[in-house]
Amino acid sequence: MSFRVRLASFLVVTLALLQIATALLVYGVTRRELVQQGEQQLVLASRAFARQLDDVSLRVADNVQVLTLDFALRSAIAQRDRNTVVSALRNHGRRVGATRMLLVGLDGTIEADSAESGAPLAKFPFPDLAESALEHPSAAVVAWDGRAYWIVVVPVTAPALIGLIAAAIPVDDPFLARLQEESTLPNAIELAAQTAPGKWEVLAHGNGTIALTPSVTSRSEGLPSKPVSLAVNGREYVALATRLESSDASAPIVAVLGYSIDDALRPYRSVASAWGVLLALGLVFGLVAALIIARGVSRPIEALAATARRIAAGDYSAPAPIAQRDEVGELALTLAHMARAIGEREERIRFQAGHDAITGLPNRVAAEAAIERELAQRDGAHGALLLITLARLPEITKTVGHGISDRVMRDAAARLRQAGGAALLARATDTEFLLWLPHVQEADAIALAFRALDALDEPYSEAEFRIDAAPAVGVALCPQHGTQFSPLLQRAEVALFAALNAEEPVLVYDPASDPHRPERLALMTDLRDAIERDELALHYQPKLHLPNGRIDGAEGLARWVHPRQGAIPPDRFIPLAEETGNMRRLTRWVLAAGIARARAWQRGGRHLRLALNLSVRDLEDAELPQRVGELLTAHGVAPDRLLLEITESAVMHKPEAAIRVLRRLADQGIELALDDFGVGQSSFAYLRRLPVRELKIDKSFLLKLAEGAEDRTIVRSIVELGHRLGYSVTAEGVSDQATLDYLTQIGCDHAQGFFIARPMTAEALDAFLAAAEPATP
Repeated sequence: MSFRVRLASFLVVTLALLQIATALLVYGVTRRELVQQGEQQLVLASRAFARQLDDVSLRVADNVQVLTLDFALRSAIAQRDRNTVVSALRNHGRRVGATRMLLVGLDGTIEADSAESGAPLAKFPFPDLAESALEHPSAAVVAWDGRAYWIVVVPVTAPALIGLIAAAIPVDDPFLARLQEESTLPNAIELAAQTAPGKWEVLAHGNGTIALTPSVTSRSEGLPSKPVSLAVNGREYVALATRLESSDASAPIVAVLGYSIDDALRPYRSVASAWGVLLALGLVFGLVAALIIARGVSRPIEALAATARRIAAGDYSAPAPIAQRDEVGELALTLAHMARAIGEREERIRFQAGHDAITGLPNRVAAEAAIERELAQRDGAHGALLLITLARLPEITKTVGHGISDRVMRDAAARLRQAGGAALLARATDTEFLLWLPHVQEADAIALAFRALDALDEPYSEAEFRIDAAPAVGVALCPQHGTQFSPLLQRAEVALFAALNAEEPVLVYDPASDPHRPERLALMTDLRDAIERDELALHYQPKLHLPNGRIDGAEGLARWVHPRQGAIPPDRFIPLAEETGNMRRLTRWVLAAGIARARAWQRGGRHLRLALNLSVRDLEDAELPQRVGELLTAHGVAPDRLLLEITESAVMHKPEAAIRVLRRLADQGIELALDDFGVGQSSFAYLRRLPVRELKIDKSFLLKLAEGAEDRTIVRSIVELGHRLGYSVTAEGVSDQATLDYLTQIGCDHAQGFFIARPMTAEALDAFLAAAEPATP
């Protein structure tokens, strides 16, 4: 072999060996770098995953906290209006992506469930989250009913803590896939829960189809807290298991993330065949060109990277110009425009987030933050919160449209800004402004309230319109009525509602007349408990049959002796029952107790007709006639022994529905009476349609009957009218002998009142009747 051949061979072999060594080195380095990159990506991805879950938690917690600030919802929770609470939870759950919204009581009982299907209420399954949420919102990923959920628990105050709202967001396949699309999470990601020691069940996975969890959990070393290499179905992965923050009552949950080495190497394999040719051709030219191009390109790219980091940190100042007209220069110019646009947009967003778009005033959220800061800095100082409403604004909007109503609000804001001077003015709601006055006493606050009214009293004029917005002002004082924004706003609103119905359009909050004070809410709960525990009592007021002077009936009247507050008058707890939805429950109790007493009278040989009262809520109950009939049958009481009394106003609330219910009662033989006749709202057209057999003259006509000629004429006319229409007539509220004599004289059928007998217990009534019976010879 000649030297030329050997030299050529040596060069060829050397070049070949160099290429092979270079290829092996590149492959080894590439693979090692990809593994390290995969490990770093897994670590970063696990942190990013945790941050994304935290972001979801904060967003949902903020949205749920907005719900808890809703006054109507807090009232519904406090009043145990379960239907309203469930409806609000279900609507809000759809907005925040929760498949299940729960109202949890302070004792851990689930009081309302947006996903309930008639099952009895149970305890909240994650008590540690509920306990943590008593102080601040809490959140965790839990395994529940074979699925993974992100549970967010938020306290509800009014202003004291009255319950918790829990939102359950499913962490399922679509949820993980969405997180993968919105971030740099790897394709292989799974959530698994430990079902038994060493056994894990996959609850959700993202876009990937490779099952990593069995391989990860089968390792003798346990779950890998650091990236490890695994072979799954003949493919190589770098995997990492991250434990997620979970509830103590939930099975442990881990997120298993996998990085495919094969997928990372696949692009390099496609160019391996051309590596030798590219290396041979590009070795010389590539080395020289790389040095030149790298020097020219790296410097501007580094400058652009520094600019991008400043933008990410919130610095939107323009970068230093790059004197290049190529793509890099165009990118630098575009980046400068983008930084300026982002800065302007963020400034606009910040302004819009804290201001009302119509008036330009701070909104309620911004005002709350400013007032809370001031109250924190001036602990114990005086101040006043004025809530100002334009009561006719909704009517203005419906009549002339939103455009003019918006201009009315802008004009009102300008007037209030001038009247309030340096005071903080903000738009609280669509129809209300709030005015915060620091360092003022009650007299100064009232004076400014009247100045604000004077400023708004002048009607708004536009073209042919002159619009009177009917302003009113509610005032809450600090610290008398609260030392924080929320209670001050709530109490100012209570005062405002009272001012809207008062002669004077400016009112200061009065705790004594507040219908929403906590002790009243407690009384609502006590009433419901008293009904359920049968702690009420029926007293009976005798009815005198005037033609023969005998007692032939009695009216049953509910009485409540509170264990702490003593006797609660009916005019106090009956409205409570109507407001809280307990009226039908109270009526059921009265009917059961009264009909049971009628049976006792019947067995004792007393032929008394029992009168019981029905409310407007009862006349809306289509099942009432059936329920009354079942009670009469169960106790063996004849229907004509029962008289049900209704008021004209109750019938007029929903006349058609009420008449249907009353006719079904009358068809059973139950007699009906129209109570408080003469002062109601009904017409004779409705009176003809009512199946009543008795009219009860309102006691207001009998108070001065003995000395009032007009009242005597009215009472006589009612008696004559009732008799002509075929009704019997009862007069209630008889208070003296002269009234009783006059009623007897004009032919009134029955009378009742304190002069005849006060309401008494069943035992006292038996004794009263025994004493009134004539002695047998």
